[in-house]
Amino acid sequence: MKSLEQRIQTLEDRQALQERVSSYLIALDDAADLEQLLSHFTEDAVFDMTALEYQIFEGMAALRELFAGAFASMSHSAHYATNFKIDSLDQDTAAARTHVIGMGVPAAAASAPESKGSESVLFYVQYHLEFARINDSWKISSLRGQPLMPS
Repeated sequence: MKSLEQRIQTLEDRQALQERVSSYLIALDDAADLEQLLSHFTEDAVFDMTALEYQIFEGMAALRELFAGAFASMSHSAHYATNFKIDSLDQDTAAARTHVIGMGVPAAAASAPESKGSESVLFYVQYHLEFARINDSWKISSLRGQPLMPS
């Protein structure tokens, strides 16, 4: 049986992992501080939404390009996460899944609602997340999206 200290650490880690995901989504929707958003990831993180017909982004420079472009192209967004489940939790690595509903209004649609080709975005996806503990803080090392509903 695990010691009381080990059990408390497991509870704290589980809470920190869920907090990391929530904090990432809030930073994404705030779209105000790119550095704050990037601080949720490891330097070599992988962002893989190929199942949603997006490209894969690997490393901090690629993530910076991805999110800077997203901030510039969207006027509003909202992401909601539910069903957070830890799949594995070790001392310095973890894996989890969560369901996410994401929606956004492109900047072009917000400034000219009648314009074609700038429709709102809506998706239902399951994030498959991997985490690494870096300097006593959990960071996302991999985020892969799998569709839950047809688009």
